Amino acid sequence: MSHIMTVLGPIEPQDLGFCQSHEHLCLLPGWCRAQNPAHCMEDRELSARELLDFYALGGRAAVDAQPAGCGRDGDFLAEISRKSRVHLIASTGFHKLCFYPPDHWVTQWEETDLARLWQSELSEGMYAPCDTAPPSRRTGVKAGQIKAAVDREGLTGRYQRLFRAAAAAQRATGAPLMVHIEAAGQAVKAADFLEGLGVPPRRVILCHLDRAEPDLAAHISLCRRGYALEYDTVARYQFHDDHHEAALVRSLLEAGCASSLLMGMDTTRVRLWHYGGPVGLCYFFTDFLPRLRRLGVEESTLRQIFVENPARRFAMG
Repeated sequence: MSHIMTVLGPIEPQDLGFCQSHEHLCLLPGWCRAQNPAHCMEDRELSARELLDFYALGGRAAVDAQPAGCGRDGDFLAEISRKSRVHLIASTGFHKLCFYPPDHWVTQWEETDLARLWQSELSEGMYAPCDTAPPSRRTGVKAGQIKAAVDREGLTGRYQRLFRAAAAAQRATGAPLMVHIEAAGQAVKAADFLEGLGVPPRRVILCHLDRAEPDLAAHISLCRRGYALEYDTVARYQFHDDHHEAALVRSLLEAGCASSLLMGMDTTRVRLWHYGGPVGLCYFFTDFLPRLRRLGVEESTLRQIFVENPARRFAMG
């Protein structure tokens, strides 16, 4: 039977509720922080407060998109989920290679070993933080999705081997596969590559096209092929303003792609309210949803984006 795996165990898809589909609520100090101080959310109390505020306004679920070996801590996520009552979906898989030192086990292990590891984190439990040494201590907290990523170098050989391992884990488990995209043209190439490896489009979530892919026709084409798009460039003014983001959302909806759209904030330390940031996890409720309503987006469509689509796309199988 279909279910969604949260850090506190499986739930029925209809019990997920309002879900922001790409966030970061835990990022331990380490290599990621050394690359960018914004990549550190290490205080369990502050992260729990962020979720408590979110819950008070109607938020019921979030996806933490930080994968293995680069600051993820499943026990941290389980604790803040328990305190806040917000369902959290954790990630196995891999991120951009700049988030790992050159000799990290993610870059050294064979494809088959990586695939077995990621598969086991979905079925048996995630490993404790393994940033500075290979995985050794398994926890009882299971991942609910696989993360993959590509940076501006594109889908070169070193990324292709990781994508092949992620695809093998996906085929073995039926888990959703979330893909970080950074530049124009990458989403179509990643989709084609994964489809060639036997990953069904309905199981793939392509992230950040709202800031990485300027060609709206590419967005629409991917939706019509069955892929989900996750938009999250809200309150991120280094990319564009919220007026632009809302117009992009409306354009996708007008193209008949409502069933393919997910949204989140891709939060970092510098934007989370309780870490001293200006907006916080509640920004959709306080600012962006009212903006979409003023543009004529109906409540039934907002429910589709934030409740129905996540319940379907993050279900296992």
